[in-house]
Amino acid sequence: MMQQPRVETDTIGAGEGPQPAVSWSTRVTRQALVRWWVCHMPQSWAQWWSTSGWRQPLQRMLWGVEGILYLLLALMLCHALFTTGSHLLSSLWPVVATVWRHLLPAILLLMLSALPALLFMASFLLLFSTLLSLVGLLTSMTHQGYAQDLDQ
Repeated sequence: MMQQPRVETDTIGAGEGPQPAVSWSTRVTRQALVRWWVCHMPQSWAQWWSTSGWRQPLQRMLWGVEGILYLLLALMLCHALFTTGSHLLSSLWPVVATVWRHLLPAILLLMLSALPALLFMASFLLLFSTLLSLVGLLTSMTHQGYAQDLDQ
């Protein structure tokens, strides 16, 4: 008959599920190590270990080391971006020079050639809006209430 796995429960009886089985040799080794440590460790070391006074400076030192490492990481990333950007710009410079030399005059020529069409379109829209205004004025003048509106 197989033995059921042991379930650790808390105070209200909620279990954490089956725990992985630990071999007897591991358990004996752990217990022996703990017994040896308790027996052979000096009392001053046990007191030092149990007090939290040593943990805070160590934690501060580790936070400082972590901050320095993050700072170095940020500096390395900035250096990588700067060198990559400068290499990219130096390799793009001939492209920019070619565009400036050939494409910019073509765009200016295209804009200048489109200028007469734009002026014609603007004048056509101005004329069309003037004609619409005149039609509206003539329509309102032929309306019967127009003379009465002028008298008032």
